[in-house]
Amino acid sequence: MIKPCLISYPYYSSRETGRGHDRYIFELYEGIKKLSPDFEPRLLHQGFSKSMGVAALKQPRLVADLLFAKDNLYHAMSPIGGATAALLRKHPLVVTIHDLVPFHYSGEYDSSMKYWYYRLCTRMCAKKSDAIIVPYSVTKRELIERFNLPESKIHVVNYGVDHDTYFPRNSRNKGEGKSKTILYIGEVSRSKGVDALLRAYSLVERERDDVQLLIGGKKSKDQDLLVELARELDIKRASFLGYVPENELAVHYSSADVMVYPSRAGFGLSTLEAMACGTPVVVGATLDAPEFVADAGVLVNPDDTAKMADAILTTVSDSKLANDLSAKAIERAESFSWENTVRETVAVYRQFIS
Repeated sequence: MIKPCLISYPYYSSRETGRGHDRYIFELYEGIKKLSPDFEPRLLHQGFSKSMGVAALKQPRLVADLLFAKDNLYHAMSPIGGATAALLRKHPLVVTIHDLVPFHYSGEYDSSMKYWYYRLCTRMCAKKSDAIIVPYSVTKRELIERFNLPESKIHVVNYGVDHDTYFPRNSRNKGEGKSKTILYIGEVSRSKGVDALLRAYSLVERERDDVQLLIGGKKSKDQDLLVELARELDIKRASFLGYVPENELAVHYSSADVMVYPSRAGFGLSTLEAMACGTPVVVGATLDAPEFVADAGVLVNPDDTAKMADAILTTVSDSKLANDLSAKAIERAESFSWENTVRETVAVYRQFIS
């Protein structure tokens, strides 16, 4: 029996926290147990941390947990956990580097110290890990260029989507005279472009009086600022839903006329889930987003308010465009599954286990 150790720190294996990284760990761990009978994965975690500050206090426990670990292979779910494993000389070591956002921003949307530490850990993992997993080719190319890494060290393994939960439904309410619903699901923060969405929506609302904006997702330190921005823009029909439970997400996606995810930080799992439901998407054209959306959605600069507003207006007004985007979204989403994520990750493991 092959026993890989999945190091979740600083994240936590769950499909209920609303955090994409937590969902990734959950699907990988559960999927390996289900799809790879010769593997017996061990999940190493330090409990749920609601913030990076809380997670930092748990790092000594991670060191203690890893110090005497004797597994066949170690897979760190982030460069932060990966750097700790590398310092303790845990090998073979596979590290998932989800994105390189801290190399593109110095602290505009989050703590500059947090970004600095993430960059430090990423550099260490780039040099000291045995293999790196990234979700998209654009991240692979950037790692090769930044750290002069051999191409063979980096493996592209896409994220997945749960097609048993997220699939096209007939509940989408799009008849004449119906209010048009613009949906956002994700962290309610500036890094995810919620401020840009509010500015664009304020223009949309001036053009049409039959629209509503629903903003769902866990709060961030930007929440109060964004609520105040909505007031300053005199937005009439916008609601902050707060955290949306997993079992309610598919209904929200399916009943929306368009899902807008104007992230400045690239990929969002909610975009892929909405696409699987057949909902047209308008997405920020940043980092890895153009690669995973391809031509199945409308890509816009999140800081070009006028173009984003125009993209939203066109999508909710042009039924032919909306139907075309819906069909393309469904087809595109079909190429992503958590089963593929698991199989391709296990294939990386097998390269290091005799």
